[in-house]
Amino acid sequence: MVTTHNNLFLNDLKQGETILADGAMGTLLHQRGAEIEACFDALNLSQPELVESTHRDYLQAGANMIETNTFGANRFKLSEYGLGDMVKQINTAAVEIARRAADSVSHTVYIAGSIGPLGTRLRPYGRISQADSQAAFAEQIGALTKAGADVLLFETFTDHSEMLFALEIARNIALDTPIICSMTFAQDDRTLLGFTPARVAHELHRAGADVIGVNCSTGPSQISGILQIMHKAVPDAYFAAMPNAGFPEFNRGLVMYPASADYFGDYALTFKAIGAGVIGGCCFTTPDHIRAMRTALD
Repeated sequence: MVTTHNNLFLNDLKQGETILADGAMGTLLHQRGAEIEACFDALNLSQPELVESTHRDYLQAGANMIETNTFGANRFKLSEYGLGDMVKQINTAAVEIARRAADSVSHTVYIAGSIGPLGTRLRPYGRISQADSQAAFAEQIGALTKAGADVLLFETFTDHSEMLFALEIARNIALDTPIICSMTFAQDDRTLLGFTPARVAHELHRAGADVIGVNCSTGPSQISGILQIMHKAVPDAYFAAMPNAGFPEFNRGLVMYPASADYFGDYALTFKAIGAGVIGGCCFTTPDHIRAMRTALD
């Protein structure tokens, strides 16, 4: 029987503990040799040691929550690589890899099953039916929870109606598993469809999200502002903040993320002061960013 820490996760938040999550997965895998055109989720099967070593680096930096390498491991996105029938195997392997990494350290580690948007929109705005969308989310959620994920992390959603849809499915399948719902916002502090942080927070809280999050977006400064709006709108909710390493800048054809590790250390304290109980990083953050946040929080 798989042992999870889902009850401990919520208890930590209730006790006012700060849970430090990891940082980017995809960008590190690419920097460590994964081809940019590759299916990064499939590395759980083809190069598990590469994925595990990345988890271990974040744990050594002080993270006590790591995300599975499954952001795009749903049937629709995997089908683009001819792997649509490998959802269960890829998600199961991802949890097992993360658990092995977690067992290598002495502190408690929470395994967050990472789930991203399906990558294609529902009818009438997209090509897939509600039934097909429900089946795709259910398939991935079921695989992650059965494998022993402590938490489900829906992240980098731009459409909060899709997030609400996924949350409803998760609540019916993963009854005892805590759920983090993390949205990303455009530069005008609204979702892609124009919804405000306050409305998003209200609706996610009412729908039963255990933690309401903001990730990706333009970096720590923007996310701190959005977090303040959300906290004011729903003061009794739990929150998560996982920004990119700043707003991307283009220099001689290269995409650069300018936020330093020390900058992230400062913002870890800002996020905590605002009310975030889960803090981490997103695109182009590294173990150095997480280590700085650990030092600041300690």
